[in-house]
Amino acid sequence: MNSYTHAVDPAWFATADRCWCGGRSDVPSPWSGDYRVCPRCGAHFSTLRLKPECVSQFYSFEGYWHRRQQGKQHPTLWEREQIFGSDADGRVNLWLEIIARHTGGRRGTAVEAGCAEATLLRRLRDLGWSVVGIEPDAATAAAVRQKTGIEIRAGAFPAQPAPACDLFVACDVFEHVAEPLAFLQAAQAALRPGGLLFLQLPLLERDTPDFGPMNEKVFDAQEHVFVYSRDAVATVLETAGFGLLQNEGAWRRAHEFVVARKVDRPARRLRPLANLPEMFSPEWTAFIDELNAFGAPHGLRQFTHWSKLWEYPRLWHHGLSRIDWRGRRVLDLGSEQSPFPWWLAARGARVTLVETRADWIPQWESVRAALGGAPVDWRIVPDCRLPFPDGAFDAVTSFSVIEHQDDKATAVDEVARVLKPGGVFALSFDLCEPELGMTFPAWNGRALTREEFTRLIWRHPAFGRQDDPEWNEEDIGPFLRWHRTTAPHHNYVTAAAVLTKRAQPWWRRWRNRPA
Repeated sequence: MNSYTHAVDPAWFATADRCWCGGRSDVPSPWSGDYRVCPRCGAHFSTLRLKPECVSQFYSFEGYWHRRQQGKQHPTLWEREQIFGSDADGRVNLWLEIIARHTGGRRGTAVEAGCAEATLLRRLRDLGWSVVGIEPDAATAAAVRQKTGIEIRAGAFPAQPAPACDLFVACDVFEHVAEPLAFLQAAQAALRPGGLLFLQLPLLERDTPDFGPMNEKVFDAQEHVFVYSRDAVATVLETAGFGLLQNEGAWRRAHEFVVARKVDRPARRLRPLANLPEMFSPEWTAFIDELNAFGAPHGLRQFTHWSKLWEYPRLWHHGLSRIDWRGRRVLDLGSEQSPFPWWLAARGARVTLVETRADWIPQWESVRAALGGAPVDWRIVPDCRLPFPDGAFDAVTSFSVIEHQDDKATAVDEVARVLKPGGVFALSFDLCEPELGMTFPAWNGRALTREEFTRLIWRHPAFGRQDDPEWNEEDIGPFLRWHRTTAPHHNYVTAAAVLTKRAQPWWRRWRNRPA
């Protein structure tokens, strides 16, 4: 713990073991034992959280803006006014230059969360902006309001809401926020269409991985809840509905800039393409937590930082959760160490695992015994032809398997054949569109394109779909950027669908279709 953190009440804090994105970690930050490195988004998060009801007490006029700032050798509130307002310091001039560049010189309403002494707001007001500040502590807000004549609202944003605005600013604030996604979503809601977000905060850089002599001040576990990298801050911004405009540049080290614009995403009932808002949602995270907790005692796969964080919850929440699994026959393709078929068996399903190699059988036998003789059997199958009679299964599950199958058309025909009428085919699959700059490694098989998925699977007559999938293309860029951070070869996206087999006969007509 840093030497200047003793002056506050420890009762104001709670311990934390999660990142904003739901990720848990036991990996300490190399620069502070009070921080953990999140495997999902890459942020470093403090193991302390300032309780929401204690925010104004911590960021008080005397305690924070004077005693704590002096202890950290930072300027106090009114010293900031003198320093920030000088041309020699230069930071406010640089902020204004960047804002003008991205707004095209247009004026409107500007809101600054954590405005402190309001130097930036005064300069914006001089340039013709209408300005509003927000400060957590009522005494600080009152003092700044009296000195500047600017409307300063008391309370911590977003509990203290912002008015509709064209520019939302948070300088040296966002790293203090315990619920960054809620903060950004509230800012996004306050911004008018096309509105601009401007952040200054300490960001870990690839080429300069620490903050040098500033390390102790940046990794202040009581103040800075998160220390983001450039990639990590991009992830939370894009999850909240912002499009990045600038993710480089700084006033100086530990004072980096990020600029983003509000993006209005289309309202969709379903998103077949993987996306960050769903993947990092509490519902998706809770499902993965449950699946990991189930699989861990048996040495089954754990999901921490790859596309399965989206795939499993997507197929469960948008299809499989509606099924009563007691007594249902389930065929799971490419099972390996997946906990999901065993999780279904624990809910009463009768499961058959399918793999191409027998290597997994000793572990499967061990898991089955540990689960008290769970109704799970298996078959080792050399290719995509399935050694089961027609209509044998109520459901077939396939998690990122079809990209590894050479004869994809036959693989889908076989799934359709072994499904009962009314049975469900739940699949996730890697999707690669070269014209969008995606690549897929040859050693990993061959990913589908959207056109190929539509033709081979979506419109397969067994499933009776005549329409086109409604692809959420707006999510491709943000997911792809995050996916590349998980492994260098992850330059492709993931998709999923749940399809129901038609009741009427189809097989003979489809089998005899022209090549």
